[in-house]
Amino acid sequence: MPNQTLVRPNKRPYSFDKVAEELMVKEGFVEKPYRDSKGLWTIGYGKLIGDGSDESYMKSPYYTGKITMGRSGIAKEADLSGKSISKEAARDMMMQSISEKAELATKEGMLGDKFFDLSPELQDAALSSVYRGGLSGSPKTLQNIREGKFAEAAKEFLDNKEYKEAKESGSGVAARMEGLANLLEEEAKKKASFAERVEQRIAE
Repeated sequence: MPNQTLVRPNKRPYSFDKVAEELMVKEGFVEKPYRDSKGLWTIGYGKLIGDGSDESYMKSPYYTGKITMGRSGIAKEADLSGKSISKEAARDMMMQSISEKAELATKEGMLGDKFFDLSPELQDAALSSVYRGGLSGSPKTLQNIREGKFAEAAKEFLDNKEYKEAKESGSGVAARMEGLANLLEEEAKKKASFAERVEQRIAE
């Protein structure tokens, strides 16, 4: 089991125990390969098989030699021809992936050390989004967060094709994206409130 706590000098340690439990609920468990909302091959608790491509799936231990297709031209919700994974193995795979995504989220060019300055709720939401591939695919949103421009980040994060399509289709992805955007808005309010208190103290 990977280390479930991120530590940086002079920063508050971050444990991803809570986000792991939330992801298990949000992603849900599917024991056999299926295509996610982006059409990528996935298994267990929303874990991509390789890079999610057909080629990666076919090279994986879950492929049995055929892909069951539905009327829409993509795989059915569960590919009944694929091999299954146990809940225990799926959870271990998810925890390893979260650990890797957490390290990715705190790299320069992503959120860097700014991640450790965010509120715990926003940290969890941001890591959950990086796990899903949402936040990591929005460079402008990441830049705004690094610069402390949380209101701008919230607006930018929802100004994309994935959110609009998810909203139109009624997908749960839209609600999860809105949740992160709302937390970014809350962070902006906290920052503004703090600045106002500082100004007030200076004036006194």
